[in-house]
Amino acid sequence: MQRVRALLLFVLCAAAGPVAAADVVKLVVPFAAGGPVDQVARIIAPGLSTELGKSVVVENRGGAGGVVGANAVAKAPADGATLLVATSGYVMSAGTMPQLPYDPRKDLEPIALIGEVQTLLVTRPDFGVRTLRELVDKSKAGARVSYGSSGVGSTMHIGGEMVNVYTGSKMLHVPYRGAAPAIADLMAGQIDALNADVTILAPYVREKKLVGLALFDRQRSQQLPAVPTSAEEGFPDLQMSNAYGILAPAGVPTATKQQLEQAILKVVRSPGVVDRLGNMGLIGPMNSAAFATKLSQDFDRWIPFLKKTGIQIQP
Repeated sequence: MQRVRALLLFVLCAAAGPVAAADVVKLVVPFAAGGPVDQVARIIAPGLSTELGKSVVVENRGGAGGVVGANAVAKAPADGATLLVATSGYVMSAGTMPQLPYDPRKDLEPIALIGEVQTLLVTRPDFGVRTLRELVDKSKAGARVSYGSSGVGSTMHIGGEMVNVYTGSKMLHVPYRGAAPAIADLMAGQIDALNADVTILAPYVREKKLVGLALFDRQRSQQLPAVPTSAEEGFPDLQMSNAYGILAPAGVPTATKQQLEQAILKVVRSPGVVDRLGNMGLIGPMNSAAFATKLSQDFDRWIPFLKKTGIQIQP
């Protein structure tokens, strides 16, 4: 009887595949519940559970701009049972937080990119500019131009400084505690511009409450096809998106990594999930190899840039 039980246990474990023997796979979201990263995690979790044959739970571990959650995953066993749902902030923190408790280039490895969201620069209708070029010229001519962000070191802050660095403008940074109050103050005339995910700003542009100046991209947005790109406006270096991807602790076994990668890509390419992610503005998944190349390029670009700007925050 004992031999039969042992054989049955072996068969069950083999059927479960190489992902960790634990019954639960955790998707760690390094931000509070309800935000876009949390929404993306909860969209893919049910399908991922089906593909892996295990419970997949979303665990919110916010704090320090995503550092707390990322550190928890970096220190977790490399068995595929604990995964990080990361954004471009994971890369940015490597340039703005010199004392990170983990090495972002070595301690976690990419499994798959879920998608990227384009970044849009907007102004208010009464500010008197209708293009990115006009905004830049107004600032360079000496006019006071301010831009809002969701806080020091946020992607909104970095996007604004990117405009200053690559165009020679001198926009003044005004930090807020979140994107919502910054958008509210922009519409109220307290600040002059800001940049954020196109999905967040598109409704305001459609309702003509805000003016879309340019996408920080070389490709126009399907959500706002009339808004030009920064490249079309003559500033091809203004490129920025918010990427959402899955990372695991470094050293995860190859078979486990492949199983996770295949499961994630199958889920994010399934019709229902494609529609829901598309409604959030996410474009195009990537496999682990392509995602690794993108991450390496992003680190090489943003870390020197952020050191040049002097933007630093304490984790």
